[in-house]
Amino acid sequence: MNTSSILIMIMALVGFFLLAAILLVPVYLFLKKEKKVSEQWTPEAVARRIRETPPSPNGASHHNPADEKKTGV
Repeated sequence: MNTSSILIMIMALVGFFLLAAILLVPVYLFLKKEKKVSEQWTPEAVARRIRETPPSPNGASHHNPADEKKTGV
């Protein structure tokens, strides 16, 4: 093999790894973010949030008027 073919192979290999990194790093960051968000919805985390939420003075569930605007109710 001559040096030009070796150089082309090295450049192709570097290009392949560069392209793989460009495509896979955003996917990895997205999955990492989603894993962190999903930890908020484990049964333990939901139970902790329910315990930490103060009860309503009249015994009704928590009412947020902003939720009505989102759902259209």
